[in-house]
Amino acid sequence: METKLQGDIIKWLRSRGAYVIKTRPGPGTPKGCPDIIFLFEGAWGAIEVKARKTAKFQQGQELTINRFSDWSSFIYVAHPENWPNIKDELTKLFF
Repeated sequence: METKLQGDIIKWLRSRGAYVIKTRPGPGTPKGCPDIIFLFEGAWGAIEVKARKTAKFQQGQELTINRFSDWSSFIYVAHPENWPNIKDELTKLFF
């Protein structure tokens, strides 16, 4: 479910002209890095995708989300229940 939601989010962002980076765990990717980073006309944001609302964070994810929140107001933790609301907010902000 998480992989499908990630794909849906990436497709939606790209269809609106955003530059999208799908991060992958491994060398060169810091622990806790959000799943998706997007850039659009001078703004950027990040989305950590979870399969469900109650899914636990992996090591470093909460710290990274908090750090990114301090740097940008466009950091989200998306799951199937709240993705429609996030999409609406992003539409109002960027699209």
